[in-house]
Amino acid sequence: MTTAVPTDAPRPQVYLKSPAFVQAPAARKSFSVQPDRSVDNPFDAANGTLHFSHETSAAKAAPAVRATRSGSSASRSTSSGVKRTSSSGGSKQPPKKRRRRYTVKKKRLLLAGAFLLFAVSVLIGTILLLHYFACGGRERCQQQVDSYETAAPQPGASSPATPDETVISSNVTINGISVQNLTVSEARTRLNDAIARTRASVAITVTYEEHYITLHADDLGLDFSQSLEDALLLAAQSGTSQTLDLTPTFSSESLRNALQPLNEQIPSHAVNATAEISYRTNEIDKTAYYQPYWEFTPGTNGARIDSDALERQIEEAILSGNYTADLTPAVTVSEPDVTVETLEAQYHLLGSYSTNYRFKGSSSTPADVAENCMARDTNISKAVGMMQITKLEPGKSFSFNKKTGERSEKKGWALANAVYQGSGYRKEPGGGVCQISTTIFNAILRAGITNITRRGHSIPSDYVTDHFEEGLGFDATVDDGHIDFGFKNDTGHTIYMFIYITKNKDSGRRKNINVEIYGAEQSGVEYKCRNEILEFTPSDDKDKVEYEIDKTMLASAKPILLRNPHDGYKVMTYVDQYVNGSFSKTVRTEETVYKVIYPKYKIGSAEITPAPTNTPKPTATPAEETPPETEP
Repeated sequence: MTTAVPTDAPRPQVYLKSPAFVQAPAARKSFSVQPDRSVDNPFDAANGTLHFSHETSAAKAAPAVRATRSGSSASRSTSSGVKRTSSSGGSKQPPKKRRRRYTVKKKRLLLAGAFLLFAVSVLIGTILLLHYFACGGRERCQQQVDSYETAAPQPGASSPATPDETVISSNVTINGISVQNLTVSEARTRLNDAIARTRASVAITVTYEEHYITLHADDLGLDFSQSLEDALLLAAQSGTSQTLDLTPTFSSESLRNALQPLNEQIPSHAVNATAEISYRTNEIDKTAYYQPYWEFTPGTNGARIDSDALERQIEEAILSGNYTADLTPAVTVSEPDVTVETLEAQYHLLGSYSTNYRFKGSSSTPADVAENCMARDTNISKAVGMMQITKLEPGKSFSFNKKTGERSEKKGWALANAVYQGSGYRKEPGGGVCQISTTIFNAILRAGITNITRRGHSIPSDYVTDHFEEGLGFDATVDDGHIDFGFKNDTGHTIYMFIYITKNKDSGRRKNINVEIYGAEQSGVEYKCRNEILEFTPSDDKDKVEYEIDKTMLASAKPILLRNPHDGYKVMTYVDQYVNGSFSKTVRTEETVYKVIYPKYKIGSAEITPAPTNTPKPTATPAEETPPETEP
């Protein structure tokens, strides 16, 4: 971010000394190599003495050889002025051989020089390459070069005074504060005080739903220093009146770090909705019963704050002078994959059914009947508790007898009336639980389950429906160890069966048995049950009445009913599928036969024997007496 500068303000002159590495290199001077020589050894390789000179003449570049003779000795003068004498009075080697050896040495020296130049070039190149990477590559190096060139002094321009000592002579206002007639140092101090107050007032609140955070100057990395220095430099060099505003910079890294606590409060990932089984408590006659039900918890969206967009929002607020803005950040929202609607379709109520029974008698109820009601209630409550929640995966089966186990007095089952082989009722452990299997049977029929193992009672049950005939064919009996009721989950999806007891609304002496089947919803599909009576045989045929004679019972005594009569039925039941309210097809049929049961009585055959009487002996009647008349 840069300082806002008026368009009509003159641009300040900036000076900078050119860097060394951009200066033109000095011209190289040529040099020559001239070895020391002697008469015995023209090139003194032993001491390796080399002399360098900056002579450019081609004549001086070649070795100069001069020989002088004195008496029997000869002297050879080298370029260094050292004179060597030979005792033999002349050179031991011919001139051609000496020149050849000199040529070889010269070539070696030239090769050594070339290698030295190559090594120096490699060294310089390595240094430049390291400098290139150290300054961040080509662009940054170019920026440095541009800045050096920009800052280079212009010809004829004088160097400015030290910025801190410069007096701002023109009428310049920076951030509403006049800095005229102040040195740059004084203006900086005054403006820094104002900047400190501005920074202390910064309190920008970022809110997302119920989560929020307040950001201060340090959280934003708010910095006025560069803008301040630019403004002071412009004020010191400008000769015109102007008004300048300071524009702070922000730190993206500081902002992201400050937003981290808020991001941690906001769930970064969507949370799916959940479904769990909860319980309600129903109290009936001081007894608590638990009712299971599905409880759905909605999911939550995931969100991440868009830091770049929020930085732009904060920048706009700061530039407009709003240091206490309330901002709602832009966020990236992710929605849950599983919603409450998804779960409700997965745990949809497919079918349900309820029946009711009497659990206690009234003041006028015979004692044996009231006792049977209580025993029956004990068995029903016990069985419901054993199978209150049943989960069945696709293809798995349910068995009533396996759920309850052995039903015996030893296992805590009470003696209550149960239908016994068409001859009426008799007391059995677990009597009354057939009403639970019957209620389950009707619920699964309405859930569309067709793979069922079921047998009807030998006599119709009166608790299936309020209308006796509508319940014909829809009962299901069980007998521990003999007759079982069960079904297989053929829906293709997992199902749940809830069984629970509630108070009957119509009678305080009755309770309801409730069965609910949950599973994957079949949109627009429902199942309905109906029956058809194929045959009816009344039980009031007097010719079919049975009698049992008891010889100890008087024939005149009132007959005793041993077996109640029951009409006979042959019934066909149907389960029909409806789609969007219209009949689609019949998915299940079953025939049930209830045999007619005629009444049976016990009668006596004994006759009444009159008690013996004493007859008086006749007495003689006087002749004169006449016998009395008797009634026939």
